[in-house]
Amino acid sequence: MGKNIDKPQAVYSIIAVLALVFMKIVEVKPNRIASGERFTAYEFIGWPVLLIGAGFLLIALLSLSTMNEKGLITTLAGALLFTALLYFIGQSGQAAAVDSSSIRVSFSMGFYILLVMVYLLFGHVMAKKDRYLNLEKGISLLIFITLAVFVYTGVFDEFSILKEYQIKKNQFVDSFTTHLFLSLGSVTFGSLVAIPLGYLAYRKKNLESAVMVPLSIVETIPSLSLFGILLVPLASLGRIDFFRAFGISGIGWAPAFVALTLYTLLPIGRNTLVGFSTVGRDVIEAAQGMGMSRKQIFRKIEFPLALPIIITGVRIALVQTIGGAVLAGLVGGGGLGTFVFLGLAEASPDLVLLGVIPIVLLTLTMDKMLKLLIERIRRRK
Repeated sequence: MGKNIDKPQAVYSIIAVLALVFMKIVEVKPNRIASGERFTAYEFIGWPVLLIGAGFLLIALLSLSTMNEKGLITTLAGALLFTALLYFIGQSGQAAAVDSSSIRVSFSMGFYILLVMVYLLFGHVMAKKDRYLNLEKGISLLIFITLAVFVYTGVFDEFSILKEYQIKKNQFVDSFTTHLFLSLGSVTFGSLVAIPLGYLAYRKKNLESAVMVPLSIVETIPSLSLFGILLVPLASLGRIDFFRAFGISGIGWAPAFVALTLYTLLPIGRNTLVGFSTVGRDVIEAAQGMGMSRKQIFRKIEFPLALPIIITGVRIALVQTIGGAVLAGLVGGGGLGTFVFLGLAEASPDLVLLGVIPIVLLTLTMDKMLKLLIERIRRRK
C-alpha cells in the first residue's frame, strides 16, 4: 500500500492544512506605519476555513488513489480552495475596514507557506504529463484570470499591496516599463554580440579560450563592483554632447544597461558554442558531398540544428537579467528595484512585494514563452 502513496502530494497538502489551521495567515494594521495584529485563518475568516481545510485533507487522501483522473481532480480542487481562501480574506478585509479607511490587510507567514505548497502541488501534478495536462494548465491559468477579476471588482481593495499600488500607480508603470527596457534591451544587444562570438569560437578552435575566458571573467565580477568600474568611462562619455543626448552618464540607466548586457554574454555565447558543436560532423560532410556551399550549410543545417540550444542560452540570460535588473535601482537606473529598495528603507514589506511580485511573474512568463518556442522549433526538425 505504501508504494502506491503519492508522497509529494500528501506532504504538500498536509503542510498546507497545518499552515492554514495553526499559523498566522494575515496581519491587520491600522495604517501604513503602525504594527498590526496577526490572525489565523479561522480567527479572520471563520467557518469557511473549515471547508477549505477539509478540501486540502481530501487532496491528501487522493494521494492514496491510483485513478487516472487524480491529477485533474487535485488541480481543480486546489484551484477552487486557494481562490476561495483569497476571496474570503478579501471579504473579511472589507468588513474590517468599515470603521476606518486606513486599515490595511497584509499576508503573514502562514499564507506564504500555503502559497508555496499549492505551487509545488500544481507543479508536481503537471510534471506527470497525464492525458488531462492541457485541462490542468487551463485550470491553473483560470486562477490568475479569477484573481485579476477580483482585483478589478475591488474584492482586494483593503490589501496593503494594492493600496501601495494606488498611491504609486504612475511610478509603478514607469518603473515596469524601464525594467522591461533594461531586461529585454540588454538581452537583445547581448545576443547580437554573443552569438557571433560563440560561432567564432566554434569555427576557430584556437580562439575558443580567447573568446570564452574573458566572458567568464566578466561573469565573476559582482554587480555593484561592475557598476563602480563603469562609472568613470560612462561619466566621461556623458560629457560629450552626442552621448549626453541619450542620457548616458556615470549613474542612471546606462551603467545598468551595460552591466546587464555584459552578464548576458557568457550564457548566450557558451550555448552558441555548444549548439554548433553538437552538429554531427557526418551531417556536415554529407552536405558537402551534395555540393552545398559553406553559407548553405550554415543557413540550412548548422544554424537550424543549433538554434534550440542558442535560444536556451537566451532564456537563461533573460531569466538572470530580469532578476539582476533590480540592482539598477541602486544607481538611479529605475526599474522595479526602486520599489524593493524603497520598501527596505521604509521597512514596508508590501512595497517590497510591489516590486518583487511583477518580477517573479515576468520571469515565469518569459521563461515559459521561450520554453514553448524551443519545443516548437524542435518539433519542426
